[in-house]
Amino acid sequence: MEKNGVPEFKSEMEAVAWSLTQLSEAVKNLASRIAVLETAFNKLPPPGADMVKYKIPGDEDYSNLKELFDNLYERLNKLEEEHPTERYWSGTNGSIHTGDR
Repeated sequence: MEKNGVPEFKSEMEAVAWSLTQLSEAVKNLASRIAVLETAFNKLPPPGADMVKYKIPGDEDYSNLKELFDNLYERLNKLEEEHPTERYWSGTNGSIHTGDR
């Protein structure tokens, strides 16, 4: 008769053999689960700028985070050069603010 999933044993050796079998199965199960996790982790990109990819409109290729920020700053600087008096805006009334950068 089983109690909580554990059979009754006729001897202590039988109990030890059953326990070792259960431990062996548990270790095999854990090993297969770890293998699945390792496979998933190997698919992740290494930490850094390449973790995020974005296709900038007009570009053929995807850019990493560094390239994206470089592109944004280049475009902002170009706008500031083209419109130097319109650089700073007050959020409440639309007036120009020429304060610190």
